[in-house]
Amino acid sequence: MKIDLEINNTTNSPIESGFFEMMAEKTFAELKYDFLKDKKVGISLALVSPDEIKKLNKEYRQQDSVTDILSFPEHASIEELKKAVLKNSEEELFLGELILCYNDINEYAKKEGLNLEKELAKVFSHGILHLLGFSHGDEMFALQDVVAGRVSKF
Repeated sequence: MKIDLEINNTTNSPIESGFFEMMAEKTFAELKYDFLKDKKVGISLALVSPDEIKKLNKEYRQQDSVTDILSFPEHASIEELKKAVLKNSEEELFLGELILCYNDINEYAKKEGLNLEKELAKVFSHGILHLLGFSHGDEMFALQDVVAGRVSKF
């Protein structure tokens, strides 16, 4: 599988695209989704300011607050994703869009005394899992923690 990660950094985030590419690869490696092995999967990632993510969070989730990441999956569930793979003879499959607020993640990591790289990896992996149809639960949280445990310095 090849991952096509389109990144739009509208902030002064110091994170390089290679970090996100590496974390996407690690997330997919944990899943071992054979049905995607011959596909090129597309993900759009936007890094935005706290004000922008707050606006989006209010508009789409009716939450008037800053959040770390928003996920907008192209497919509602893993079953729909598998059907799309079977129907789509194209090599590329778009999974969805992630909106990430680096400043929120950085502030949270500082406040909680957490490693920023691991927290960023965990949040980004969390978003990818939502794009793949995961809902909050033990399996999702365990997977994102495994990915975060395999983080490298950026």
